[in-house]
Amino acid sequence: MSPVARHGWITSLLAMLCLWVVVATASGQAAVAEASRPAAAPAQAVVDAVRFAFGLEAAYWQHPDAFRSRDAVYSHFRQGFSPDLAAAMTAHVLGGDGDLATWVPEQVQVVELAASHALVWFPTPAAFGASGVWNLADYMHVRLRREGARWVVDWAEDRAAPPAR
Repeated sequence: MSPVARHGWITSLLAMLCLWVVVATASGQAAVAEASRPAAAPAQAVVDAVRFAFGLEAAYWQHPDAFRSRDAVYSHFRQGFSPDLAAAMTAHVLGGDGDLATWVPEQVQVVELAASHALVWFPTPAAFGASGVWNLADYMHVRLRREGARWVVDWAEDRAAPPAR
């Protein structure tokens, strides 16, 4: 019987040690790869701001009686939109027929991200697209700007293709 066979526990220990080294090396490489990527947190803050803003209309329609004045509706939309877009959303919900003009996008692609502004895009759902209620183009381009510590949607437009950047 060979010395290695007599000490099978050593073989097992060495195999586990080798496995641990492989995992640790892979984890270290993953950590290096993660560190070399652009900062994910600022991009995620922009994505979250878009989803929040585009969810405000649905939140309004869940409890429209909770908003007792035009100013209350405007303040609601100012949480996620610039003054001009908040005014437009206010006019839409107070004078519209109840058709949603916004939706919460499932995927938001950040194209440009600076300290003061960002550009994102996301696909238009079929319900809002060419055969849908709003006849929108296939993609929404959305510009955000910083207002203090938060991002607000400053501009949005439907386009036939994602932005080329």
